[in-house]
Amino acid sequence: SFADSSMLSERKRREREERLNIVLWKKPLVTLQYFCLETLINLKEWTIKLWRRRGVLACAALALAALTALYYIEGAHQQYVRYMEKKFFWCAYWVGLGILSSVGLGTGLHTFLLYLGPHIASVTLAAYECNSVNFPEPPYPDQIICPEEEAAEGSISLWAIISKVRLEACMWGAGTAIGELPPYFMARAARLSGAEPDDEEYQEFEEMLEHAETAQ
Repeated sequence: SFADSSMLSERKRREREERLNIVLWKKPLVTLQYFCLETLINLKEWTIKLWRRRGVLACAALALAALTALYYIEGAHQQYVRYMEKKFFWCAYWVGLGILSSVGLGTGLHTFLLYLGPHIASVTLAAYECNSVNFPEPPYPDQIICPEEEAAEGSISLWAIISKVRLEACMWGAGTAIGELPPYFMARAARLSGAEPDDEEYQEFEEMLEHAETAQ
């Protein structure tokens, strides 16, 4: 009925106001109490989930132990280990720059203009200067020098340059996508908790969530 719905709305409004007042500088003890309780609940849930997937967890632990042994044991495989380690940190570097570009941290930082764009430009200029993209590794990508063997004239194409920088571009793009996930989950959590902030970005995420649910 109308009376029940109005009472429910009034109750939700009061609960929302109470939640807004539970902040560290107003009610530190209550805030810390709820924080500890929420942490314990999350730890319990994660422990139960890990126990249910203990087989997968054991396999992952064994795989990690095997990889650690391969990393530290000397042998002919160390050249491949060093190569994979270098590639991993190189990818992590560009993913991190992509995340910084997406998050910004209030600085307006856009790492494409500062890092990825200049890297693509330097590779392009070096490719046409050297007439090749087969730069010696090392020192590439830290330093670009021409290969000793001369390539055929006119062998450089746009596709060759794109192929040379595709890893960096894909990792940077993946980083920008990852950087958009925290605001999405924060908006989703706020929506599920009943919060109604007057924030434009939240309203955009609200509309996006509604479109996603409609599509499903």
